[in-house]
Amino acid sequence: MTTTVSCFEWRLGHALERFPAKWIQVRVKKTRKSKKLEPRSDSIGSDKALAGIFFVALATCNSSVRAATFDCVLEPSLTVKLGSPVSSLLADVQAERGDVVKRGQVIAHVESAVEEAAVLFNRARAESTAEIEAKQAILAQKTGIINRKRGLQESHVGSPQDVENAQADFNVAKQEVALAVLNKRMAEIDLQRSKAMLDQRTIRSPIDGVVTQRNLGPGEYVNQESNIVSVARIDPLNAETYLPVRYYGEVKIGDKAKVRPNDPVGGDRDAEVSVVDQVFDAASGTFGVRLRLANSDYTVPAGLRCRVTFSIPEKPASRDASAERTTP
Repeated sequence: MTTTVSCFEWRLGHALERFPAKWIQVRVKKTRKSKKLEPRSDSIGSDKALAGIFFVALATCNSSVRAATFDCVLEPSLTVKLGSPVSSLLADVQAERGDVVKRGQVIAHVESAVEEAAVLFNRARAESTAEIEAKQAILAQKTGIINRKRGLQESHVGSPQDVENAQADFNVAKQEVALAVLNKRMAEIDLQRSKAMLDQRTIRSPIDGVVTQRNLGPGEYVNQESNIVSVARIDPLNAETYLPVRYYGEVKIGDKAKVRPNDPVGGDRDAEVSVVDQVFDAASGTFGVRLRLANSDYTVPAGLRCRVTFSIPEKPASRDASAERTTP
């Protein structure tokens, strides 16, 4: 069975391996005054050396209680590949590699002459009130007729049949007005639908970021599987690192850390732990940790290596094969 040594045992073991001194046998002598055992003067130096090693190991162990630092890589917090929901030809692409884009910014247009015509047609129908006004005029006429028929019936001049016919015409005219209002409402809905179809021909960025790749240009055919441009969000950045499993439980979501990008950027930056993996990598004995690093000024590029320092004490690794202690 293999045991894991403590920090002090690990330091003391290495110190003793480096210490070449040979210990001499302690000689004692009796005195008449007392029977106390006293070491020879030449053993005092060895005792002092042993004490020195002890305190050096203890001081070295205490000094190792410093912030733990690990390698990391800065990556975009999100990368999206923009395509088109419809199949057609690209009319134009308004973004190039390296451009900084904002959310909602137009990236490209797809050919949309048919959709633009449909919008114009449905807008004309939705804005027209001619049908409603015509039906309302007929309804007003039918209203006057039925009123006169009822007056004649009350004077015992008109017949009940004439009143019933006039009432039927009035009801039909009233329903035709309601139908004209419904047709106008349907025309407004058709206008909204045609606008939505036209809007699908405009490709916009869903995030703030940087264009990392452009794959298609004007005149090329695009479909639902095509990738026009790729946009990476670099504010915030993700600092991806892997910690030995002995640190599991020491780092939690919300903890603060310092991230130092490699040259030529450099400088310490505050970061916050956003993800702690719950599944270990058995081959390497590590688990993944992701930190969120603010980058509003875009001064730190993605894809840069870095060093992350946690406010937790360093832990010595388990003793290696040459220093392992096996118990029966």
